[in-house]
Amino acid sequence: MTDRYAGQDLIAATKTLFEKAGAAAPAAQAMADILVEADLLGYGTHGLQFVPAYLAAMEGGKTTPDGEPEVVTDNGAALVLDGKGLPGQWVMLRALDLAIARAKDTAMVGMAIRNTANISCLATYARRAALKGYFAIVAASAPTTKAVAPFGGASPVIGTNPFAVGMPGADHPILIDTSASAVTNRAIERAQRLGERLPFPALVAADGTASDDPACLKSDPPGAIRPAGGDEAGHKGFAMGLLVEALTSGLAGFGRASAKPPAGNTVYLQVIDPRGFAGADAFTQETGVLADLCRAATPRDPANPVRVPGDRAAAAFAAQSAQGVALHPEIMDRMRPLLEKYGIPVPEPVA
Repeated sequence: MTDRYAGQDLIAATKTLFEKAGAAAPAAQAMADILVEADLLGYGTHGLQFVPAYLAAMEGGKTTPDGEPEVVTDNGAALVLDGKGLPGQWVMLRALDLAIARAKDTAMVGMAIRNTANISCLATYARRAALKGYFAIVAASAPTTKAVAPFGGASPVIGTNPFAVGMPGADHPILIDTSASAVTNRAIERAQRLGERLPFPALVAADGTASDDPACLKSDPPGAIRPAGGDEAGHKGFAMGLLVEALTSGLAGFGRASAKPPAGNTVYLQVIDPRGFAGADAFTQETGVLADLCRAATPRDPANPVRVPGDRAAAAFAAQSAQGVALHPEIMDRMRPLLEKYGIPVPEPVA
């Protein structure tokens, strides 16, 4: 049986852990809030699973513990921010605040963010903007990462290149969070730790054979992750991966072409205020009608009616806020020794 934990207990313990490791209180709070929010929404590979890696980076001096991201290019509605190696969650929340403030005057703001530590779950930022009435797009790349093969290839070249979209909705945001790859690095890492295979052949071995075995990524030469779509439609995932790289590294002017590509993430954030176009009510009416038409579609399996992106996340957030967060069993097992190392009480499961 999976244990459940009170969200506030998880946030408090995680914030204290990052503070003990050297993070400034505001940055530690941002990290804890976003990681737990990801688990509340059901994104179990992009929440507290990151804690061991983030803590190691903090302890090893690879993450800047305190400071503010810096605006290095400011054209009003188009900006470039330098994250200065700060925690990605802190950088993103500061960037989101700035983008929303600018969008009140210009209706649409685009921001390229470079040199920030990993930002974890993109949906959390898109959702926060959508809850405030803004249409948001978030994309991220990792310029030092070669993990995904181009369509038709068998060697790693680009990253998994996730992107998220948050749209204001009548009941809850329409929330899209996906990637240009067939599977995420975090899902692969979990499978490797647990000695499992992937649920489908999302990888390609160095000889070009499709594979579900994470071990093929460690061969010499290494295999790669396949682009989303596989053999039949992988050209679409590959194209989306290139788009994400252009939005992030291209607009930031700092990525794979650099003599020393930046570690962590390079991000594109766009915030759109529907009030600057046909109006907020018109926007939510259009998206709401379309969502309802999709939900009313005849299901292939009557036991599984059609869901719109964001439905599952909204239901998970409501249920887990009330009943406790159902963490994957390995997460607390990995966090417990870290908390004990710093003398922090380990959160107890809720009854």
